[in-house]
Amino acid sequence: MASELIPVPGRLLLDTCILNRLYDEGGYIFDGAPALGTEAEEEVEPDLRALRSIFLVNQRADFQLLVSPLTIAEVANTQEFGDRTRRLGWVLEVLDHWLIMLDETGSRVAAGGSVRHRFKLTSELQAFESTLLEIPDFRRDPFDRLLLIQYRMGDCDAFLTTDRNTIWRHRAILRELGACILTPSEYWELLRPWAALWR
Repeated sequence: MASELIPVPGRLLLDTCILNRLYDEGGYIFDGAPALGTEAEEEVEPDLRALRSIFLVNQRADFQLLVSPLTIAEVANTQEFGDRTRRLGWVLEVLDHWLIMLDETGSRVAAGGSVRHRFKLTSELQAFESTLLEIPDFRRDPFDRLLLIQYRMGDCDAFLTTDRNTIWRHRAILRELGACILTPSEYWELLRPWAALWR
């Protein structure tokens, strides 16, 4: 019996918590330095190990990794001024880099947008938002609701998050609405069988 091929998401919207991990743990994820507060690789939290593996593959694969302007607003609300300034500057650089990359990728950007345009909801997106409003967590939290709308506006394949308390815990319902919510560990499990193609 032939195994069923599972498509690997190549266009992902990154949750704010993912960008925070990239900023805080960039030495480990991008440069192979020891992870903060650990002495051995087996002590590293699985999602963090997965992020390192994903970005190692992405050096050659060039997945489309999207950042929402909403994330910039959330980072701008960081309490400590010095940390906020450094973190916000870094996120703006990441956003600028990926917007340039997305503008060079052609038709998919034209069809789905690069998640930087203003919120002008089509009737389909209005219906999507109405369904989200039926879920108490999304009714209370407009930020998560708008992130999911931008996921749809950006024609994304998956939403990557390490926050299991909000969007991720509603993923069964969101899957029925056409939204794929993954942790880095889950994404790496999909990507790992194909990783050698980009080595």
